[in-house]
Amino acid sequence: MGGRVFQVLLAVAVLLAGVAWYRGGLPLVRAGLVQAAWEIERVLPLLVAAFLVAGFIQALVTQEFVTRWLGREASWKGILLASLGGALVPGGPYVYYPIAAVLLRSGAGLGVLVAFVTAKNVWSISRLPIEFALLGPYLTLVRLGVTAFIPPVMGILAEVIAGEQVHRIREAMER
Repeated sequence: MGGRVFQVLLAVAVLLAGVAWYRGGLPLVRAGLVQAAWEIERVLPLLVAAFLVAGFIQALVTQEFVTRWLGREASWKGILLASLGGALVPGGPYVYYPIAAVLLRSGAGLGVLVAFVTAKNVWSISRLPIEFALLGPYLTLVRLGVTAFIPPVMGILAEVIAGEQVHRIREAMER
């Protein structure tokens, strides 16, 4: 799957470079390349750190642990644990998606993965200080109250609707 995604992204990049050339010539193409280099410089350290964390998690967390606490057999307990974990994991998608991929490869259930990613996006503890500062405590607490059940409910729904597909998802990811 990774090779195909790379090919599609590369084709989109070439297409956009062609559009940039058409609209502004070499200066616009150069501006796009400079912006891309700046993004790589900014994101590469985060990616390296995230993959190091994911690698150590994969080495330290046994498949038995994942199966027992985060697999389909763990049911709602695994979904609640994943929701809490998603809320506590710092950083953005460069951090939590590699962790989610490791959990998937290690045997986590689909509901657990959906709860983890949803909690990271809805309940992120690392985002609370800035949210309190910019939006105020009232709005922040209202938002937290309204979203309190979203990660576990999304995890349960994912497990009920498509939980049996986790093996197919895991196989597609490995290709």
